[in-house]
Amino acid sequence: MHPEWVLKHKRPKTEIRKIKNNYYLYEISSKWDPEKKRAKKITGKLLGKITPEGFVESSKRKLEKQKPKITSLSVKEFGVSYFITEYLAESIDWLKGIFKEDWQKIVTLAYGRLLFHSPIKNMPFHFLNSFLSEKYPNLSLTDKNIGEFIRLLGINREKITSYLKCFISDKEHILIDATNIFTKSEHILSAKYGYNNKGFYIPQVNLIFVFSLTNHFPVYYRITPGNIREISSFKLSIKESGIKQGVVVADKGFYSKENIELLRKEGLNYIVPLRRNNRKIDYRAIKSGDKREFTGYFKFQKRYVWYSVKDSGNKELLVTYLDEHLRSMEEKDYLQRIETHPEEYDIEKFYEKQFSFGSLSIITNLTELNPQTIYEYYKGRIKVEQMFDVFKNLLVADRTYMQNEKSLEGWMFINTIALQWYYKIYQLLIKKELLSKYSVKDFLIHLSEIKQVRINGKWHLAEINSKTKRLIEKLNIDLPIT
Repeated sequence: MHPEWVLKHKRPKTEIRKIKNNYYLYEISSKWDPEKKRAKKITGKLLGKITPEGFVESSKRKLEKQKPKITSLSVKEFGVSYFITEYLAESIDWLKGIFKEDWQKIVTLAYGRLLFHSPIKNMPFHFLNSFLSEKYPNLSLTDKNIGEFIRLLGINREKITSYLKCFISDKEHILIDATNIFTKSEHILSAKYGYNNKGFYIPQVNLIFVFSLTNHFPVYYRITPGNIREISSFKLSIKESGIKQGVVVADKGFYSKENIELLRKEGLNYIVPLRRNNRKIDYRAIKSGDKREFTGYFKFQKRYVWYSVKDSGNKELLVTYLDEHLRSMEEKDYLQRIETHPEEYDIEKFYEKQFSFGSLSIITNLTELNPQTIYEYYKGRIKVEQMFDVFKNLLVADRTYMQNEKSLEGWMFINTIALQWYYKIYQLLIKKELLSKYSVKDFLIHLSEIKQVRINGKWHLAEINSKTKRLIEKLNIDLPIT
């Protein structure tokens, strides 16, 4: 039996225990044991210690009583939402100035495309689960009103062009190129049949993009009918965008007398590479083996490139470049193929091609530029090709289910903004020397894991894992403390 001063603290559903001459009060409950056919006692939490002076409540019990009761709880994506509104503020400010009534909706849809590559039907879900829904509390998104909004957005091409012009400077050179967007809609009249990269013959439209070599950034887009030659569309695109120094940089499959004539006729600046077997190319400097036969050389990405310049007539230059490092690699590759694929490669063909290995020949009407700058412009085309890759594969924007011309226009505008934001992040990673460790996709994944938690009506920044914390510290991203 316990002393009376101990027993007086006994309450229903509690049990007193003596441990080393000290008395403690525990919660108890019972549970039916089907095997023993009787109730089984279960000891619960420690309630406190009983002393002659009275009952001393346990510290854990006190903390539990102090904890506020959670009556409501919600969690929302915060990291990417915060980055867009705070670190891409210039883009948003321009949207505010031009799309005074609709800028919040544009930002939200571009967010959905950038982070989730979301179709229209999932946009309301992503919006409600992001902190943008707290930033823009009066914004209502549904499948139907988004579809109608995109159509109305596409009607106003003038406003779209005004926004794009914000990114274009008079003092920079621009690369212009085009790609295809495929659609199955029968109501898009500009869609004309053509072959995609898988060989399927389906309706398509042309999408012209302009890329800034100065800022390494897409600054303009325009949709044209699928059966219109790209060259004839470039001139009108340059005029609409207000570009002063646009350059068409083509690929090796572009060259033909007809295409060059069309470029001349349209008054466009161009840099067009030739296939190595083109008869216009003069390999005499390479064949001589005497570097004095070249016009000169320059350094490009830690490698020396030799060049010879020839006046091609019609106010054009034909410049042939030789990269010795690339030449050595191509020779080695060809000789290995003779060993592995003798049915296709032999030493006689090697002798025929030997002087073209490591070479690049370009025809251009930019006669005022030096050969090094022309070479750098052509190499800049890789960035345009990478941009198309991002647009088609990462944003999954190379196909559309829009049902009319205006909706297609509005949808491409949303995708272009998402593409511009992608490049802003890309540039930030380059600036902080983090691109070797993190891709843009990695960046978005890490930031999307940063959450805000609302407990009883008040928002709190949730815990951040160590890897994400290190990334945002390296990028100098200051998250608000709540």
